Amino acid sequence: MPAEPLRAGRARLWTALFVFFITLVVGGGASLLLTNGFRDRVEDSARRDALVIGTSVARTLAQQFERAARFNVPLKLIPGVDAYLADTLAGTPGIAQIVLRGPDGREIRSAVGDEPGIDQTSAPVTVDGLQVAAVEVSTNPSALISSSERFRMRSLLAVLATAVAFAVLAAILAGSHLDADQARVASGLARTAQEDFEPTALDQRRSGSLGRGGVGRALSALIQGNRRVAERRAALEAYAEELLAVDFDGALRPDVERIRREVVTRPVADKARSS
Repeated sequence: MPAEPLRAGRARLWTALFVFFITLVVGGGASLLLTNGFRDRVEDSARRDALVIGTSVARTLAQQFERAARFNVPLKLIPGVDAYLADTLAGTPGIAQIVLRGPDGREIRSAVGDEPGIDQTSAPVTVDGLQVAAVEVSTNPSALISSSERFRMRSLLAVLATAVAFAVLAAILAGSHLDADQARVASGLARTAQEDFEPTALDQRRSGSLGRGGVGRALSALIQGNRRVAERRAALEAYAEELLAVDFDGALRPDVERIRREVVTRPVADKARSS
């Protein structure tokens, strides 16, 4: 690929990268702060909700075991308890473990999930005022806070999409104008090096609105400098023509032509000496 197109699009590229980086950093930081605060609130709320659910499950199971205990049926001999506890565990979000314990604290039946329990609640199984067992339920709010993780990912994706959109807009709006101004500066410098000091029609139209930014100020200074050089050369040419008009014997023509050549070739000679 030619080097000139790469240089021509460099302003658009750097403008897009700068806007993308700033938007990503600022927007990402704000998104993380908001989602972290949201996550903390969700976790606290989910933990309380899971404990409420666990308490309700423990009381419901305790009431069911109480009905069986009233018929003098040993709890450890009731069929299907393990499967029932497992189904209750699987069908209730936020529950990590259910344990039925006897009056001596020994485990009678249980159902254990994949997640460890964080909080614990219990409900007694009583018959005629005597506690014959207890239902212990351990809770874990992880199943209730999965929405906060989805919210975090969606917010980060939204920030990324916004950063890309802003970068594209910046490249189109600001970067294109900056590229155009840089190209005009380069063109103006090239014309100045070729002794062309006359501003173009576009320069004349936009010379009053180029004061914004370093490139605009440089282009404005170049246009004004070229205009002054062109005016001085025009004045010199007019003065030379006046001298030649009254030079009836041609004595002044060699000196006038020499001065004209010196003015034209001086910038080139000065440039050669500086290099």
